[in-house]
Amino acid sequence: MSKTFKILSLDGGGIRGVISATILKEIETTLKEKKNGQKLHEYFDLIAGTSTGSILAAGIACQKKAQELINIYEEQGKDIFLESVRRQRKWRWLSQILGGYVLYPHERGEQGLAQVLKKNLILQGKCPTLAEIKQPNLLILAYDVLSRNTTWFANDDDKEWYYNTELWKICTASASAPTFFPPYKLPYNSEDFLPHIDGGVAANNPELAAIAHALSMQISDLGKTRPKIEEIAVLSIGTGRTTCPYTYSQIKKWGLLDWAKNIPNIFLDPSAENSNYISRRIFNSIGSQNYLRLDFDLNERFEKKQSGRLRKLLKKPYNKYILKKDDKNYKYITEEMDNPEKCLDLREAAECYLEYGEVTFNKQNIKVRSAIEQFINSH
Repeated sequence: MSKTFKILSLDGGGIRGVISATILKEIETTLKEKKNGQKLHEYFDLIAGTSTGSILAAGIACQKKAQELINIYEEQGKDIFLESVRRQRKWRWLSQILGGYVLYPHERGEQGLAQVLKKNLILQGKCPTLAEIKQPNLLILAYDVLSRNTTWFANDDDKEWYYNTELWKICTASASAPTFFPPYKLPYNSEDFLPHIDGGVAANNPELAAIAHALSMQISDLGKTRPKIEEIAVLSIGTGRTTCPYTYSQIKKWGLLDWAKNIPNIFLDPSAENSNYISRRIFNSIGSQNYLRLDFDLNERFEKKQSGRLRKLLKKPYNKYILKKDDKNYKYITEEMDNPEKCLDLREAAECYLEYGEVTFNKQNIKVRSAIEQFINSH
């Protein structure tokens, strides 16, 4: 039997990437127990990431431990999503005076997305280029607004224009979400730049891109043939699904600022769910069980007793996994992507999901931890 080609796919979601990092810590622990201490960058053959997922993917490629990735969100999230900017974004009247939404900076002194990534994406004492990442294979998505196409930044082809670009620059581009950050200019040659924005515009869940890339990647440095679809296994991790409903009476009154505030949650989740649905159908069509998706609703918002599409809204949304831990704790988990003050709550929700959540794997509904263990044991 051929060796399985293992893909790790990491969604976008801003500060909610701390959820993915918490799940990665569980995977890391399981690898230590079941695979003789194998590291994340050693176990997976290809790691794909979009937006905050690109930061996690690059962090793993730089051989960081999951706890170090968690620390970036918890300790340095405030340097990415600056409180002074958050306040301005919340004051609608000030936004209108300033001519629209205020954006978080890429660099402001020692703060800003680019500065945080420059400090943290270090390998062997330096900021590596994409070319210098030899293990694992890496795929990062960002959207080129000049050429109007998605750039697949991969380290398997030394002929690409971006091959010798620093990893922190590529991740800054991939994480530059519209309405949150300005576009980021990537050096194209000695004179030109290509402006890129968040890869979530095209694929917030990059698992389909990762599968396609694995089937067609350059193999000169792999020392083996490309994997066939039945030889591919995918572990896909989300950043928590938003469940905030929007009524007709609300939306019909929205102006540009309202759409700017809400559209990321509207367009990112459907894209991720579509990728999940298509991937499941692909693997089911070939009779393969090599697919595991780990994600969960951040909050319950509807009464379960109501059937049909028009269900009754709860007065107070809550996270059901935290409630399973403490049957008196109806805690609401923020669905914002730019609130670093809520990292501990997001992490608690992820830990409770790992403890009490269930997921479908190998045609069975089983506990999340058991699914992770079965996936790793199988590959």
